Amino acid sequence: MGLLRRIARARLARRVIRCLRRAGVRDARYSTRSFSVRFTASGDDEPSVLQLGPLLDRRIRRRQLDAFVAGLVRNPGLPADWASARPLLRPVLRGEAPDDLLRRPALPCLSEFVVVDHPETMTYVSPAQLAIWGVSADLVFGAARRNLPGAVLHGVASGPVVVRFVDDGNAYWTSHLLLENWLGRLADQVGGVPVAFAPERGTLLVTADGSAHLPGLFAQAEQIFRESARALSPMAYVSDDHGCTVPYAAPPGHPLHPLVRRAEKLLVEHSQRGVTRDGG
Repeated sequence: MGLLRRIARARLARRVIRCLRRAGVRDARYSTRSFSVRFTASGDDEPSVLQLGPLLDRRIRRRQLDAFVAGLVRNPGLPADWASARPLLRPVLRGEAPDDLLRRPALPCLSEFVVVDHPETMTYVSPAQLAIWGVSADLVFGAARRNLPGAVLHGVASGPVVVRFVDDGNAYWTSHLLLENWLGRLADQVGGVPVAFAPERGTLLVTADGSAHLPGLFAQAEQIFRESARALSPMAYVSDDHGCTVPYAAPPGHPLHPLVRRAEKLLVEHSQRGVTRDGG
């Protein structure tokens, strides 16, 4: 190994250790042999090991490295390289959230975020992570969506029914609304053109357009939305001609127009209050 390479490795290790110390870590140690930094995050019994190789060839600014290390301290399992991170990414549909997270508009008052899915927790991806991984935002969003399996329901409904998806923490049901053509494929299972509600992060309700169940689902979705600490949206959603999820439309004179307008107004008011929920 050349002298310049050894100097670059040592300089990066010092930067990482300084970032760890600024984040409150006091036992960070650099290993030249494995080119890694070992540290113990607050609340952990076992030390974590950060391999520095994936970071060496990135032109990472101090603020980006600070943000990455701070996230690593909070979530020691955060992958340092793109190959390790890619299969763990999932898309999530959210409303208000901290400004330093990677996001893009998805639906009115809602945005698409990306998380790293761990068995017990999930970590939001920040723009700083993109510099660490050396990838574009489009690549991250695309990989996250491809990792969502797009669950298929079996069976055919004999008439309009309500299908309720309750998330166990691993299914990401409300995130399925981000997948093109997914909602439309539920037509046989709900007995007509699917209309979906995502009143809170762990609940997705779907029924058929024009069914007797639809007015009641507006009321049910509003109640869940108002009472949940993880509120998402009281609005109804359908697939457009391109398979993308869009708000349910009910023009003036339509029987559901007052309910649609009420849900829209409620979501806007909620968004304007700037309610920030936890990251779960």
